[in-house]
Amino acid sequence: MSERALLVVNMGGPERAADIEPFLLAIFRDPAILPVPRLLRPLLARLIARRRAPKVAQRYDQIGGASPLPDLTRRLVARVTEALEAPASMVVSHAFRYTSPTLEQALVDLHHDGVRRVRLLPLFPHYTDAMAGSVEREARRVAEPLGLTLECLGPFGQRPDVLALWQAGIRQALATVGQGPRVLFVAHGIPMRNVRRGDPYPERVAATARALGAELPAGVTWSLAYQSRMGKAEWTRPYLVDEITRLGREGVNSLTLVPLSFASENLETRYELDIEVAGLAKKSGISSFKRVPAPGCHPDFIGELARQVDDQVQAAGWRVNAD
Repeated sequence: MSERALLVVNMGGPERAADIEPFLLAIFRDPAILPVPRLLRPLLARLIARRRAPKVAQRYDQIGGASPLPDLTRRLVARVTEALEAPASMVVSHAFRYTSPTLEQALVDLHHDGVRRVRLLPLFPHYTDAMAGSVEREARRVAEPLGLTLECLGPFGQRPDVLALWQAGIRQALATVGQGPRVLFVAHGIPMRNVRRGDPYPERVAATARALGAELPAGVTWSLAYQSRMGKAEWTRPYLVDEITRLGREGVNSLTLVPLSFASENLETRYELDIEVAGLAKKSGISSFKRVPAPGCHPDFIGELARQVDDQVQAAGWRVNAD
């Protein structure tokens, strides 16, 4: 067993109905998600999870009863492992922030197997404190008492090959829509209180949208909106539902949606975008609606992740002979 490991981390998701409430409870126990006093958080998290679980279960029912994200993440990790340059002097494993195997479970297992240095690869295109930051903090909390050295790979949302993959998806979608196409980039929103504290997420998302928008065919216009707002607090604007309604009022007939916040398909893409937002677009008079898929296991995305890991590993001198 190698003393070095790559740990690929995604958010996680329920794989059966019984997992939904525990999944929500884990999310709202995270201080990055529910910033209330520590002693109050467990009780409030349980109340929120219990109240939200039936509604969330109905949403999962409409996309097959479970989240596609865990299985898609496992497939992605297997493909990345195959794509890494051989020989590699490291173990490749995966963890989820809010479901099993958790970061704690994965890091403890790696430690028991003799691993001493871990490179963390969060599967989030853009850094935000509420997700990538939460992953890194939790990993460091677990790694420190175990004596593990932890290094975190950066986000990939502005890497050229990832931008090229999104561009290819946009071109393919635009080829199937009607006249006067409009592109709408969509990112997962975050509370404005996080932005005011200095979270760079909106700036980085906007930079990706500008880079992709600059490569659109002549005459194709674009905008950026944010999805998945929770609660009554102000989040990053414009809100996706407001932007869809506005575009409908302006007479947009053909809309291509490009999600920028996800490596793999999940509830936010399969339900929120493909069902809720598609339905709102139709009601708003938008007759043609297309959605670019998440990168997932596309060979170009797998290759880019593997190159990112290989570059970091080679720089650290982790390569050894196969024997």
